[in-house]
Amino acid sequence: MEKQIVSILVMLALVCAIVGIGTASTGNQNNTTQSVLNNSISVNGSAAAHPDISSVPTGIYGTDNPLSASTTSNNIDAITASTTGDHSDGVDAYTTGSCSHGVYSYTGGGNSDGVYAITSGVGSDGVYAKTSGSTSHGVIAVTSGANAFGLVGYTYGPGAWGVYANSDKSYGLYASTNVPNGYGIYTPNYIYAKGTKIPNSDIAEYMPVTENVTPGTVMVIAKGGVLHPSSIANDTHVAGIVSTEPGVTLGTKETGNPGEEQIAVAGRVPCKVDASNGPVEEGDLLTTSNNPGYAMKVVDPKPGTILGKAMGTLESGTGTIEVLVTLQ
Repeated sequence: MEKQIVSILVMLALVCAIVGIGTASTGNQNNTTQSVLNNSISVNGSAAAHPDISSVPTGIYGTDNPLSASTTSNNIDAITASTTGDHSDGVDAYTTGSCSHGVYSYTGGGNSDGVYAITSGVGSDGVYAKTSGSTSHGVIAVTSGANAFGLVGYTYGPGAWGVYANSDKSYGLYASTNVPNGYGIYTPNYIYAKGTKIPNSDIAEYMPVTENVTPGTVMVIAKGGVLHPSSIANDTHVAGIVSTEPGVTLGTKETGNPGEEQIAVAGRVPCKVDASNGPVEEGDLLTTSNNPGYAMKVVDPKPGTILGKAMGTLESGTGTIEVLVTLQ
C-alpha cells in the first residue's frame, strides 16, 4: 500500500512539473492533487476523485503534451470530464503548432470509443471542432476493428440531427469507400434531396440473366422472366441494354444481386450495334439484330420491337455507339 502511495505521489509530481502548475508543498496528498485537476486524476487506471476543488478553476495549462493519460485496466476511462453549467465545455483544447492535435485519442480494446460525448443542455455540442489551417480537419476518425464505425451520432431531441454538415466553400459531406461496389453513403431508410446531380446518364435495374454478359449487350426477355442476349431480328421481347456504369440503379438488394445484371431501361448508354441493315446515323431507330447481343437500324418499325435511338454513327461492320434507350 505504501509503495502505491509513493508511486502516485511521484506521478503527480511529474504532472505538475510538465504542466507548469506549481503549489507550495504542504505535505498533504490531497492538496498536491487539488493543484493539478478540477475533478479527478487518473494514474495507471486508478481514479482519485476530488469533487470540491476551486484552486485551478479552468483545468490544466502547459506546453509539450500538457496532459497525457492512459489506462490498461478494463472499464476504466483515461479522462472523464463532466459539466453541468451553461456554456461549459467538458474538454477544451487549443493548439497553434503544425501537426498538433487538440484532442488525440487511441483505443485498442473491444467496445472502447475514442471519444464519447453526451450532452443534454440547450446549445450544448457533443463535439465542437474548429480549424483554420490548411488541410486541418475538424474531426478525423479512424477505425480498423470489425463493425467499428468512424463516426456515430445519436440524437433524441426534436429537430436534432444525428450528423450535421455545412460548408461555405465545398461539400457539406463527402464520403467514399475502397470496397468494390461499396456505398459511400448507405441508409436502410429514404433519402430526401432538393435535387440530385448524377455524372452518369442512364437508369438501370437489376434483372436476372441466364449467363454472364458484357456491358453494351442487347437483352431480351426469355422464359420465366430471365433475360438473355438477343439473337433474332426485330424481337418484341427486347428488354434493354446491359449498363456500363449506371447513374441510378433500381432493385439493389442489401445482400447483393447474384445472378443479376444492371439493365439500362432509360437514358443514354453504350450499345453494341451492327450495320447489317444499313449504316446507322444519329436519330435512327434501333431494334434487335440476328447478330447475338447487337442492335441494328430499323427499316420497317413494328410496335414492341424498338430498343432506342442512335446517338452516334456506324458506317459498316460492328461497333459500340451511344444509344438513347426508349423502349416502345
